[in-house]
Amino acid sequence: MKDSPWRQPYLARLTFGEVHNLVDEYIFGQNLRILDVGCGRGWLSLELAREGHDCMGIDSEKDMILSPRKTMESDPYKDERGKPDFQVSDFPQWEHPRDSFDLVIFSRSLHHIPQPSKAVGKAHELLKKNGQIIFIEYAYDRVDKRTATWIYQVRRSLRQSGWYKSRKKLSDNMDKSVGEIMEEYAAPARKEHFNRFEEMHKPLNALFREAHLSWEPYIYWDLIMDMRVPSEDVEMATAHSIMAMETALIEANSINPVLFCFVGLKQPGKS
Repeated sequence: MKDSPWRQPYLARLTFGEVHNLVDEYIFGQNLRILDVGCGRGWLSLELAREGHDCMGIDSEKDMILSPRKTMESDPYKDERGKPDFQVSDFPQWEHPRDSFDLVIFSRSLHHIPQPSKAVGKAHELLKKNGQIIFIEYAYDRVDKRTATWIYQVRRSLRQSGWYKSRKKLSDNMDKSVGEIMEEYAAPARKEHFNRFEEMHKPLNALFREAHLSWEPYIYWDLIMDMRVPSEDVEMATAHSIMAMETALIEANSINPVLFCFVGLKQPGKS
């Protein structure tokens, strides 16, 4: 946890907490039956269960599922909450009755799943009539030179303050560093075959009626994980400032955002 936002509660609130807030903004109804695809350590499923929803989290990694299962079983208030459940499975191979869920959520998981159109189609099948889908997804291919230049400038400012604690290279030659940052984002995407934005967005538009589409700040997650500030108050203020800066630059169209939120309603007769 030392290299993740979970190392400090205020960083977890600023990152994972913001994802939860975004999901909550587009949940309409109570006591819903929810599927959380690629749930990881299950934090979102557990939070939604605390709000009264019955939430099924699935993930392909068995070790990931162990943590939320322990949390669920040891919760002294579990009888007062919605029912969480967790299963280990690759989503494309997961067998479950059609028309089972009111809401399906993909939170930064679809870009990992091969053949995203089939995964979106499966989600469509699993949703009830008038069901809803929420996608909060990473689009790595949108990191361009302007965006990489901003990342470099923030990292350099952190280094000048003595707060940049990453092993990632940072040269005084801006052009060289910008090229290295672009490759830093592209290399794991090539190696792990991440899906591009259009590969995810196209099937969503085909099967769901778009109710909302927005671009959200996300690069700040990487930036705050690379910094270590001795004072918790200063670290929290700096993290908030970096997030606010990214939000403002997105709104001004000065950098490319890399996280999109799509909310869609199931279109009947589509498959």
